[in-house]
Amino acid sequence: MIHGVKIKELAPISDGRGLLMEFSRDDDDVFEKFGQVYLTLVKRGTVKAWHFHELQNDHFICVE
Repeated sequence: MIHGVKIKELAPISDGRGLLMEFSRDDDDVFEKFGQVYLTLVKRGTVKAWHFHELQNDHFICVE
């Protein structure tokens, strides 16, 4: 475990049409403020490196 990392169990809500899964809500204990939400895909076998932001915190959702 990486120091300071918090894990939130995600729970899909499904019915006959499909599913919905909330990644982050403003009532989550780790929620700070809204900035941006995006999805990035990485090809199998490719590594993308971490980088540093001086004035922001990043929250990552890792989907397998």
